[in-house]
Amino acid sequence: MSFIKNNIYPIFLIATGIFIAALFLAFQGSEAILPWLKYFLFPGVLFVLLMGLFYNWFDRKMFARMQNRIGPRFIQPVYDMLKLLAKEDITPDGVDKPEFDWIPGIQVILAFLVAFFVPVYATFGLISFEGDLIFVMFLLALVGGSVFLMGWATNNPYGLLGASRAAVAEFSFEIPLGLSLAGPAILAGSMRISEISVSKFSLLNLPVNFFAGQVTIIHLVYLIPLIILFAVSILAATALLEKVPFDPAHAEVEIVGGWTVELTGKKLFFTQLANFIMEFALAGIIAAVFLGGPGINDFNVNIGNWDVLGYLASILSFLIKTTVIVFLITLMRTLHSRIRIDQLVQYFWKYYLPISLIGVFLILVFMGTIGVV
Repeated sequence: MSFIKNNIYPIFLIATGIFIAALFLAFQGSEAILPWLKYFLFPGVLFVLLMGLFYNWFDRKMFARMQNRIGPRFIQPVYDMLKLLAKEDITPDGVDKPEFDWIPGIQVILAFLVAFFVPVYATFGLISFEGDLIFVMFLLALVGGSVFLMGWATNNPYGLLGASRAAVAEFSFEIPLGLSLAGPAILAGSMRISEISVSKFSLLNLPVNFFAGQVTIIHLVYLIPLIILFAVSILAATALLEKVPFDPAHAEVEIVGGWTVELTGKKLFFTQLANFIMEFALAGIIAAVFLGGPGINDFNVNIGNWDVLGYLASILSFLIKTTVIVFLITLMRTLHSRIRIDQLVQYFWKYYLPISLIGVFLILVFMGTIGVV
């Protein structure tokens, strides 16, 4: 009993996975029920929710271990969310009530939408179409706009200051992030995430294909701009998630939480949950674009129409890549202290934007000289 009590969360995850797999097997031939299972169980809402909570725990645990602390228990994010739901939901006088009430929920919806583009078990996500990378950038811009409106709606000096900082930060990192993702898209010849993820010129696929004899040694020169753009994407993702060192929009010691200062109860729950999900979604998008998405390998162990080991290997490989991205973001906030908003703007406009432009320019130059065949 003590073993079950101490490991209740992993046991719950395993049991949930088995239950979901049984449902998929039972309804794999049903065109009416299978889409609902995909959107609401795997790789849809339930899976994204669990992965958001897991990566929040992973981020906090790694951050603590790097500081020689124990860190939270595995189930701690669940307790934190339940605690917020149990707290009183207060609406202060003077706030813009419609925006104050609705924006936290909208942020969760936007985070789920971005996560639905992540290719978890196949080369395409739940949502996939030509140009979906551009649409993802549009959704990320909406997330930044919702942060500004949330802080503005509080009518609190700290909230207004946090909102203005968030807007300035958004203008600073959005272009470098877009350019960093555009580099692999140019190499793949497509703006569709599923096609970029299977490109033989991604950061991880390129050396693998070289050893497989599918590309020549001269093509390894593409690793230079890809590494540059990969580093910029990690920095921009850290800023979008408002993690140290790029978190002046809600710096607790300076502006008492910034744009979240008036949020309590379920509103703060929705805002934090959206951030958890967005961390998984961003890490998944970056992993798919730079490290390659999951690929189905034929292991010839079939249940019904499914190659079970192939799907499990694909899911595991992609989650490992995503975990590496989250680890790098955690490493960033461990090694650096918070910077001022003017320093954030300076770094992204003065350094990271030109660096990302150089990365894209190098890709174009290499494509014009050595090609991609």
